[in-house]
Amino acid sequence: MSSGDSYSQTGFSITGTKPSTSNPIGNPTFPGWTTSGGNNWITNLLHPSTSTTLLNYNFASGGATTDANLVRPYQSTVLSLVDQVSLFTQNLSPLPSPLSSSNTLFAIWIGVNDVGNAWSASNWSTLSQSIINRYIQEAATLYAGGARNFLFLTVPPIQRTPSVLQQSASTQQQEGAAVVRYNQLLGQAVTAFKGNYSGVTTWLYDTTVPFNTALNNPTSYGAKDATCYNSDGVSCLWWNDYHPGQAIHKLVAQGVAALVGL
Repeated sequence: MSSGDSYSQTGFSITGTKPSTSNPIGNPTFPGWTTSGGNNWITNLLHPSTSTTLLNYNFASGGATTDANLVRPYQSTVLSLVDQVSLFTQNLSPLPSPLSSSNTLFAIWIGVNDVGNAWSASNWSTLSQSIINRYIQEAATLYAGGARNFLFLTVPPIQRTPSVLQQSASTQQQEGAAVVRYNQLLGQAVTAFKGNYSGVTTWLYDTTVPFNTALNNPTSYGAKDATCYNSDGVSCLWWNDYHPGQAIHKLVAQGVAALVGL
């Protein structure tokens, strides 16, 4: 089960065809509606070329923030993490067979839009803590619904996106600092969450590593530089000026697989 924003979306609808070995994302047609020009980090893990058969219920929604009451998304129709967890609770709790607490991983990659939309707020220092508090409340709701294995992914260095690089050096520095603060708070919250809930296994994946690996060596990953973008998702490291292409997604998938043991 996964929740998040456009970095994770595949266009899955819980009312449509459910995940199966013939289509591990259920709906739409594999690899779904991604923002990479092809596979994203999730579908890389699910791809038929992998040795393990994994299925994915993906509630990620493009533009999502953690809680729309804390950070407003770009459209009111966007499903926040709160909304996504509600969909899980309404449709998959308690976990239906063959899903179980022991064989299901709950992955959350959220925060890109929380930081991106609100880093400049005068109350960011307190707002960021409120966002993380809400985030962990949603993890607790998943726990109540049977979740025991949690993967949390940090916010990547969005200050290195082509979009932000068009801004002033001061903006880049401040947004980068906001990313660091958010990730520090998330790390502390995940540690506390693990201590407060029995039987929980947690993994925290630092997405800065795969992003910087590619961005610091663009030609090694088929791109002419670290700032170009192309909707084919392959000839540049970026799909557009704010979304990574397939090479970065593949690196994220490889890192997650190594961390969790997939």
